[in-house]
Amino acid sequence: MKRILLPLEETDRSLKALHYVTKHYTPDEADIVLVMVDDSQNYSLRSEAEAAALSALDEKLEVIKSSIGGYKVLTKAATGSAGAKIIRAARDTGADLIIMTKSSKDDNQSSIGSTTEYVINNAPCEVMIVSEAINNRKEYRGLIYKTATAAVTLRGQLGDKQSECLLPSVNVDCNYHFDVTVGKIRFYHTAYNPDTRNWDLPPAPGQDAYRDILAGEQADILVKADSTDGKADRIRIVNRDMKKEAVFTYRITAAPKPEML
Repeated sequence: MKRILLPLEETDRSLKALHYVTKHYTPDEADIVLVMVDDSQNYSLRSEAEAAALSALDEKLEVIKSSIGGYKVLTKAATGSAGAKIIRAARDTGADLIIMTKSSKDDNQSSIGSTTEYVINNAPCEVMIVSEAINNRKEYRGLIYKTATAAVTLRGQLGDKQSECLLPSVNVDCNYHFDVTVGKIRFYHTAYNPDTRNWDLPPAPGQDAYRDILAGEQADILVKADSTDGKADRIRIVNRDMKKEAVFTYRITAAPKPEML
C-alpha cells in the first residue's frame, strides 16, 4: 500500500494531481493525504486569525475528502510557509510519494513555482510532477464566449462541468462590466509571452492582473487594447470555489475616449 501526499489549493490546476491519483491508483493500492496550507499571513503566534484560517482549510478539505469515494483519506491543514509545511506533513504521515503540479497558481502556467521547487529539493520521498495538459493539443476546455454580453454559470472545481471561461478579447479600449449574483468569481487579465507561447505575462501597467468579485457586487474593469505578435490579451474568469457554483453576467462596452484639452 502506497501513501500519496497531495498538496492542494482552490484551483483546477492543483486538483489535477488528485485526478491523476484517482485515475492511476485504486483504493487498494494507495492511501491519500490531502494537505492545504494558508501562507497568506505571517502567523508568528497562534491567534484567532490563525484558528479561523485552519478552520476554513479543514472545511475545504472535508469537501474534497467527501468527493473521493472508497479511498482512505487523511487531511492536514496548516499555516505558514507552504513548502516547509508540505515537507513536514510528508515526514509526519510517512508519505511514500508526493504528487503535485508545477505550480498551483492559475496565472502561472509555464514555470515551476517556488513551493514546488522547495518540495522537490527537500522531500523525504519521491516527488511526481503531473502533466497539466488536458490533451496533446493543449486545447482550452473551459467555456468560450464570443458575444459582448451574456449570462454565465460556472460550476465548482469538483464538478464535472466547466468552472472557468474565456471572454472576448477586443482591439479597442473597453470596459468589462460584471454583475455577480451567486458565489464569487476571479477575473484574470494576462498577456501573450512569445518566449513560452502562452498567456502568462501580466497586462500593461495600470490594469488589473486579477480581481475578485463577490455575489451582490458589480465591477467595471478597464481593459486596454494590447497584443504581442498579433496575440490579443486574454480575459479569463474562474470560479475558484470547490463545490458552489458562480453565476454572473458580463457586458463589454467601448471605453470613453479621454477628453482633449
